[in-house]
Amino acid sequence: MNKLIYTYSLVKTLYEQGKDYIDSFWPFVLNIMPKDKTPLNLASIQKEVKENFGLDIPEHSLKTIITRAKRKGYMIQQKGQFRLTDKGDKYLDSLEPESEVERRINELLEDIKNYLNEQLKLSLTLNKTYDIILNFIHRNIDSLIEFFNPDSSIIQLSISKPTTNKYDVVLVNYFEIAKQRKPHLYKTLTDIIYGSVISTVASNRNIAEMNKKFEHTQIFLDSNYLFSILELHFPEFNKPAKELFDLLKLHKFELRVFDFTIDEMVRVLRNYFREQHLYIPGVRINSIYSNLKSRGFTVEDVREFIAKIESKVLELGIKIEPTGIDLKDYKPSKGEYRSKISQHKPDQNLQAQNHDLAAIEKIREIRGSPKREIERSKALFLTSDLKLSKFDFLEMGHREKATVCEVIPDKLLTNILWLKNPSVVKDIPLKSIIALHSREMFIDRKIWRRFCEIITKLKKDARINDKDVSMLFYNHHIEEVLRAYGDFQIDEITPDFILGEIEKVSKLIDAETKKKLEEQKEIFEKELTKKELEKEKEFETRLSKVKEKIKVRSVKKARRWAIMVMCVPIFVFIGIFIYFVLRKGWIVTSMIFGGIASVVTILSFLGIKFNIFNLRKRLQDKTFQKIYRKELSELALEENKVHKRNDS
Repeated sequence: MNKLIYTYSLVKTLYEQGKDYIDSFWPFVLNIMPKDKTPLNLASIQKEVKENFGLDIPEHSLKTIITRAKRKGYMIQQKGQFRLTDKGDKYLDSLEPESEVERRINELLEDIKNYLNEQLKLSLTLNKTYDIILNFIHRNIDSLIEFFNPDSSIIQLSISKPTTNKYDVVLVNYFEIAKQRKPHLYKTLTDIIYGSVISTVASNRNIAEMNKKFEHTQIFLDSNYLFSILELHFPEFNKPAKELFDLLKLHKFELRVFDFTIDEMVRVLRNYFREQHLYIPGVRINSIYSNLKSRGFTVEDVREFIAKIESKVLELGIKIEPTGIDLKDYKPSKGEYRSKISQHKPDQNLQAQNHDLAAIEKIREIRGSPKREIERSKALFLTSDLKLSKFDFLEMGHREKATVCEVIPDKLLTNILWLKNPSVVKDIPLKSIIALHSREMFIDRKIWRRFCEIITKLKKDARINDKDVSMLFYNHHIEEVLRAYGDFQIDEITPDFILGEIEKVSKLIDAETKKKLEEQKEIFEKELTKKELEKEKEFETRLSKVKEKIKVRSVKKARRWAIMVMCVPIFVFIGIFIYFVLRKGWIVTSMIFGGIASVVTILSFLGIKFNIFNLRKRLQDKTFQKIYRKELSELALEENKVHKRNDS
């Protein structure tokens, strides 16, 4: 059967039943939870699932999977810990034990083995019979889906012919006999077919849409994500960010950051000088400043980090994109964008708002046209800011037009990339699939019936393509991720709520901590003199100007170098042309170069194009990255010399 139709049918069926690919994984999580309801944290669940089933699940994806189990009432979360509920405990008790599934499968295999040996005069073992059955199912899954459809009146199993496999005809006969005369063995056969389908979902083998690779996609990283990669957030934020970073490198994305995103990061870090007295080590607040304070960062440490931030980003293999945009006076192409983004992010300051709007418009500029396949989207802006993602999805027309957003949440991209390559360390046993999934995924066979209906219709119409599958998957998942942020939350943030939270925090902070906070505030207020503020501002201005000069100089040098390099082959071509004219004459020269032009035309027709402007752009970009890195290294050396002179 056409893999695309099979994939689309499965995705669409699960979607219509309120399920999707992610739902094929939560039973694995449920299965490893302690029956005595001992709570486990995320890291422990991640470790247990890997050890028991070989599934290496990133934290973002694992949170999504656990959320599905929580919605069903099977798990609850308390202070970062997860445990089974009574309902979850009963669900596990209702499952058929793996030992019973294995007994049924072995009983079936024994019967098939005896039948094959008798019909073909062989001496097959049980293991060999198992391999033969799985191979047969894999090759004939199309026909088997129709044969095992509960609503089907088909008595005879039709497989692809002609077949050279000596077992096929005999197995066809066995399946037909089992359907008519061996109901308990036929039930096991049905479970194996269902299990094979679910296994395909769980391990994503041979799924056309999942296997589609991203084509030369640039991922531009937001400041909040980069702070995690650079370990400036708390570890629980850094870990999932690094897991995604590994996936991005695995899928060979071109990792970039806009120069104005670096400026935004610097602006945030500079505020540490004014904000750091509000935080004390040991009291964790969801803020980058709280983590910096806990790690003992001084104002001087932050200054040094700011001075080297571009070099640190480049060392991670992330390219810096020069845009020339100044966030202080940036104006979006449409003024209405400001009012719309303010509805989603009412507390955002003007410069941060300019950053978000500039990022979206730059991604649009790079794409050139709207995209309907995420794998062909050319560029994406990766962020952990769900409010920005929601603004882009709802207000920029993507939901109505079914186009790929410029902004993609880190949680969504983690899920997509992991599902494309779920890192199955070992094959999940079929008995585990059947025991954990069959009754849940195909309860009352409603999903299976709908699955078969969609397959039949799509095979008849044959009107789908890769784009349909990709967008069905993408659109469902972006809405699922954005459900984590809802407008109802805004109404909950009232003055009474805030006062209540302050009171709770006050009770948690002991007298000694309060004393430290007051002492810290007094020290800060003494040190925060007008002279200190002027000194800080002078440092910021000087460093900003030096770095801007380096960037502008690097861009100019790269542009000149690219033009010079591109001119060389042109001059060589002209020289060769003149040489041929003088030596061979005009007619022979015309024939030779006419032949070359014909070859280029044929290659272009075949899709192999030579775009001199794109070539120059790539050359200029590569040269800029090298020159910029070198200039920044020289700046760092100069800064070190200045520090040494000051120290001495």
